[in-house]
Amino acid sequence: MFSLKKAYSILCAVCLLTLPACANKPPLNVLPMEERKIILHAPAPSKKADDGIWTVADVDISDVQTDKKLISLTFDDAPTGHLESLIATFASFNEKNPDCKANATVFFNGYRIKEYSPTLLTEAMTIGFELGNHTYSHADLSKLDSERLRQEIDEVDKLLEQHDGKPRHLLRAPYGKTSEQVKSLAETPIIDWTVDTLDWTGVSAEQIKQTVLSKKFNGAIVLMHDGGKNTIEAVKLLLPALKEAGYQAVSVSQLSKAHNVSLKRGSTYIRIRPKTTGQG
Repeated sequence: MFSLKKAYSILCAVCLLTLPACANKPPLNVLPMEERKIILHAPAPSKKADDGIWTVADVDISDVQTDKKLISLTFDDAPTGHLESLIATFASFNEKNPDCKANATVFFNGYRIKEYSPTLLTEAMTIGFELGNHTYSHADLSKLDSERLRQEIDEVDKLLEQHDGKPRHLLRAPYGKTSEQVKSLAETPIIDWTVDTLDWTGVSAEQIKQTVLSKKFNGAIVLMHDGGKNTIEAVKLLLPALKEAGYQAVSVSQLSKAHNVSLKRGSTYIRIRPKTTGQG
């Protein structure tokens, strides 16, 4: 009869025969108990993609028209008392033009979010606006140490997450100023611009409109400001003019997804042209 004692003997013999092959392998559990506890309770590794690609998988482009050229209108320094009017302007245009619905990306300052009603952010999301990060205090990021830099970005992300549920948001650096440190610490793409309307200087609505129309191209990113003296009136003129010129206004992430251009964390973008053109 094959006994347990005999089976144990065979097993031991096999282990002895294979010992040379295992001689160079470290024994298990050689670390002190305290060090093993550190490993067991260490935080899980980051789930960020190794290639650093900013995902736009959940971005809705069902209203983006493939037969039109695309341009992204962006608004800095939100929210101000003008944001509600900006939302209403887009809502009115979209109601009249269901075949060419307009969208935008609005970049928020943290200290301003705390000054104005949080319902403004809810209304912005309802119309379809993409919420972006414009730092907490509008500081020049290129002059900050790493700790302060992280605070300027992280605090805004936390405030915006309460509204859209997203832990990170596209970053617009104040004054467009970045540095190698900013790029290395940024966990999202950095969105610059192609067309500066200079709306913050008080130029007329007609001037703002003509600046955009004269410099537009498929994939351009336009800089405007929430709170510009004539910005709202300019948008009222600009949205129908863009449609007439064969363009549709979209958010930055919609521009990325519709043009099939992958954005990378820490990289700066002044435009997002269609991938078929070989430019991005």
